[in-house]
Amino acid sequence: MSIVPADAADPDVLDVSFGGSFSSGNTYTAATGEVMGGTVTRRTGAESLDPARGLVLAGGLDGAVFQPGTPLSGGDVERSFLIEAAYTPATATQGNLATVVAIGGAIFGRYTGSSLQYGFSTEVGGEWRDVVQTVPVPSAGEQHVLALAYEVGGGGATLHAFLDGQQLPAAVSSNGAATWHPTAGAEIGIGNEVHPSALQRGLAGSVRQVRLASFSGAFNPADLRLARPVVSTAKVSVGFEGAVGAGGTYQLALGEKADPAPVVSGGTVAEPGRLRLNDASTGITWDASGLSEDSGVLAETVVSPDLLQAGTNLIDLLGLAQLVAVGNHAVELKTGGETTRVEFPPASVKEGVRYQYLGLAVEPDGAVTVLTRPAEVAVRRTVAPTARNGEVRWLFGARGTAYGIGVSAFLGKPPADVQVLRALPCVVGRLKPAQSMPVETGECVTSLVAKASAIRPEPRQVAWQRMEQTAFLHFGVNTFTGLEWGHGDEDPNLFQPTGLDTDQWARTLRDSGFKLAILTVKHHDGFLLYPSRYSDHSVAASSWLDGKGDVVRAFATSMRRYGLKVGFYMSPADENQYLDGVYANGSAHTPRTIPTLVPGDDRTGRDLPAYTLTASDYGAYMLNQLYELLTEYGPVDEVWFDGAQGRIPPDKVETYDFPSWYELIRELAPQATIAVSGPDVRWVGNESGLARPDEFSVVPTITKANGAPEYALGYAAADQGSRKALLAGRDAGATRLAWWPAESDVSIREGWFHHAEQEPRSVEQLADIYYKSVGRNSVLLMNIPPDRTGRFDARDVTRLAEWRAQLAADMPRDLARGARVSGDGSNPRAAVDGELDTAWVTPAGGTLSVRLPARTTVRRVALGEDIRFGQQVESGVVEAREAGGDWRQVVAFGTVGHKRILALDSPVVADELRVRITQSRGLVRLATLSVY
Repeated sequence: MSIVPADAADPDVLDVSFGGSFSSGNTYTAATGEVMGGTVTRRTGAESLDPARGLVLAGGLDGAVFQPGTPLSGGDVERSFLIEAAYTPATATQGNLATVVAIGGAIFGRYTGSSLQYGFSTEVGGEWRDVVQTVPVPSAGEQHVLALAYEVGGGGATLHAFLDGQQLPAAVSSNGAATWHPTAGAEIGIGNEVHPSALQRGLAGSVRQVRLASFSGAFNPADLRLARPVVSTAKVSVGFEGAVGAGGTYQLALGEKADPAPVVSGGTVAEPGRLRLNDASTGITWDASGLSEDSGVLAETVVSPDLLQAGTNLIDLLGLAQLVAVGNHAVELKTGGETTRVEFPPASVKEGVRYQYLGLAVEPDGAVTVLTRPAEVAVRRTVAPTARNGEVRWLFGARGTAYGIGVSAFLGKPPADVQVLRALPCVVGRLKPAQSMPVETGECVTSLVAKASAIRPEPRQVAWQRMEQTAFLHFGVNTFTGLEWGHGDEDPNLFQPTGLDTDQWARTLRDSGFKLAILTVKHHDGFLLYPSRYSDHSVAASSWLDGKGDVVRAFATSMRRYGLKVGFYMSPADENQYLDGVYANGSAHTPRTIPTLVPGDDRTGRDLPAYTLTASDYGAYMLNQLYELLTEYGPVDEVWFDGAQGRIPPDKVETYDFPSWYELIRELAPQATIAVSGPDVRWVGNESGLARPDEFSVVPTITKANGAPEYALGYAAADQGSRKALLAGRDAGATRLAWWPAESDVSIREGWFHHAEQEPRSVEQLADIYYKSVGRNSVLLMNIPPDRTGRFDARDVTRLAEWRAQLAADMPRDLARGARVSGDGSNPRAAVDGELDTAWVTPAGGTLSVRLPARTTVRRVALGEDIRFGQQVESGVVEAREAGGDWRQVVAFGTVGHKRILALDSPVVADELRVRITQSRGLVRLATLSVY
């Protein structure tokens, strides 16, 4: 058997959050942005998908199986790989050997009694043995992440394991690797085993996300994504954003950590981020008796230079070592009866605030380290280990301003790598509004919220969000093959619409309230709906209309005729170009001239705008087609990419030239939003059309290696933009906060392409989707697939009309329009004038009252911010005046954004309502208040 490590840059083989659908029987169809280098099927057909939980399993035979396009391991090949699963066990007591993940009938993570067991089976010389480790089962009803990294080499194998980021003991074999079952060696079980004799080991619960990737060489925990490995534990992380309570007990603010709470003597928090210490009796104490004797401990503080007065005891760490100030430029380290002078570097400056950092660490072997800047060791010495006194003390006898204190415990890590106060002091300067802002490591919540408040959308994003309702039209060769994902080798002559009627599309969409339509110009199979100069896999190769057909031109013309904007979807994946040796051919990313004229090009001699952009062979292919679409079909208002890689071997990859694609779109169509693998619009995270109850347009992001933006918290996270989410994004490695609003996509029927046997969703389902997308600060993207005639199915047309009638019945005349209003702040009438560019302006705590023309039964209230000034509302309530004059809450809400439609807890009869803003990030501008 040969050991074949994968290249370090190998892409994920699988990364799904089960936001797609089982639209082809038991075969899973991936959602936008999911990676699936193979096929996922459900075992029994009873397994279901839930937008909030993912793949829902009932135990027993339930589960899913992933069959990679090319086996990762088994047979004659062994690869190192890792698998991560975010799952929620329904109960702590599972069925016997209930399996979370299984690979090849040989590697497993499963329940056994009160333990979680992980390991692998190996056969050497006819003898079988299980190499296993066990840990206590995690809590039920909560999401956990189990990560297993299988590393082969040296005649054996190691299975590294992590649970929720905590490293577990490895299962190690020095004599023999995992022995794959002959029929299951290529299969990966999700929520069940794949060994043919053990298919009743189903997990009771749900699997939110599963990721599979190969790696080369030694396993690196940094390759894990679903839960970051824990290398140290912060015991105290306080930036003084909270308050000093009775008896001096410090009351933690959101994002701060301390258990137990420290006790502050003689100090007050004058404003978030600053603790003022006033006299010689001041100081801070923390009970450290819970720290392990076997761990290293680092204590830190960040202070203003004026606090460094001679004699101030800056840090006393467990009685083992002390740092005492001897003036503005030096401290003394006192330990083991000896004194060492430590000089300070010049004070650091952050947003006009001067500060000094100090860190003092002790290790079990007696090593003592002083740090005078983050990650900068000033002194390191070793003393004889002595008993700890169980207490950490800071700033005794200090007068001045302290910005933070921290304690962390560590094992085997240099003290400079485990700090918790790198981003202090927590100060916020004047922020100039921008579309995105950087996130610092350890940045405090006060600063993150201030940045989120200052983030503004680009004008094209404002125009996009105000459309509220857009359409997707999946049409192509798949329409005629019955597939959802083609193979790229289909005969173009299969494309034969017998009565293409793009005017019918446009009329139906206009009458149904849509403002823009996106056509699938190219799906993953690579078939093009227009005659491109760069491919023979298009409508031009079909006998339809004698090869003269152009669906894109007919589509664009009809949409504009009926007042709709135009969008194009171009799949980055292209299996036809893979078969032609262009896609994923390993070509270099080099400067390319766009457009690249071809022999006989009809544009020869014309004065064309040309661009030099970096791209691979396939990247240039895409650039040339984008150039055609954006210069020959009129104005384009949305360009839609997903992140699909195509069903190609796992050792193949096409690194998409997103930065060059973005640059060309900005040049040729600056008004166009770029979605979903794009900087303007994000995928909501499921294909059910459901936004989160509190959907923020400002979210923490990272930038992928290919230049595309990505969720810092993963697209399956239920909270993306609250204060807690901003902190979680920071800790997950977010590099920016950005205005990146959500688009909620869903198909009117089960499949994305038209299948005659499928029926459209019910009116009730479609109405629910509207209220949970448009009504939750998201733009609805609904797919209506044309049939083989080239028309919308009459059943879909009827259902759309019924849907709009239902919405009109739910929300008839706006009772607030023109009503009498009063409120705090300024310009309250602007909230009910029907204009999006005028607004009632109020701080948090502001109240707006509206008197209705008469006592009326009210069922819904709609609110909307003027998002040109950001998204500010975090919470509020709607209240109705009772007959006796008292106010009663009828519904509470969180974030608002462009639109929030609130269904009252129960209908109320009232003639006066009021909206109270209870928390906001900045000045609130409420542009709309509607009552139905």
